[in-house]
Amino acid sequence: MNFQDLVTISQGSLPIMNPLSQEKAIFIGEMARLSEGTSVIDFGCGNGTVLGIWGRAFGIIGTGIEIREEACSNAGELIADLGLSDTVQVFLADASSYETEDETYDVAVSFGASQIWGGVSNAISSMKNFIDPEGVIIIGERYWKCDHVAAEFAREWPEIMTEYEILQSARENGYDITRVIRSGEDEWDDYESSIWENCLAWIAKNPDHPKGEEVYNYYQRIQDEYLAYGREYIGWAAYILMPSFSP
Repeated sequence: MNFQDLVTISQGSLPIMNPLSQEKAIFIGEMARLSEGTSVIDFGCGNGTVLGIWGRAFGIIGTGIEIREEACSNAGELIADLGLSDTVQVFLADASSYETEDETYDVAVSFGASQIWGGVSNAISSMKNFIDPEGVIIIGERYWKCDHVAAEFAREWPEIMTEYEILQSARENGYDITRVIRSGEDEWDDYESSIWENCLAWIAKNPDHPKGEEVYNYYQRIQDEYLAYGREYIGWAAYILMPSFSP
């Protein structure tokens, strides 16, 4: 079973596929100064929930890019149900190779999707090509809470950075971090627990599936990782980046 299928099974039904509440998503939009007519491109938009929230709360004009067909279908239904089909669209595409013809946006967003480009630094470098010179980048990612992490755990997650490394990546790309909005432990617990429940529910509905053991092993592995190390060592936050004011 490929990773995208595991994502669909474990997270596909989640409104927001990150440890982020809808209330905090609105707060992020407020801090990024979203308003009527702000154009937003969301890379790896999942089920389109954040674009829907921002469309209702701020009146943005949204474009979502998502590689999973089922998620695109879910997003389309959500956007239609919210009455936002005229202003928010989601396209089935690989964000790493997505291009537009001379179209730029006010805001570029990536929540939990920097792996599309191979990490945070590359994500910022790629996303800035889609926004106006004064545009804003919002990137939500995991980070190490401390520099001293159990070696056996750190080796499993080489792509995770410390917040200082995220800061340096922003500066190297010509941006300042103007605000950080962190997920709380309750949001993390709810997110991870929902993934576990989804895996077990899928196994119960598909008892004879040839990939059932693989899904169960995945469930056990991510549960072990979270309870043994993840909750203590990993955080998640959204960072708002604006062009550097450095002379």
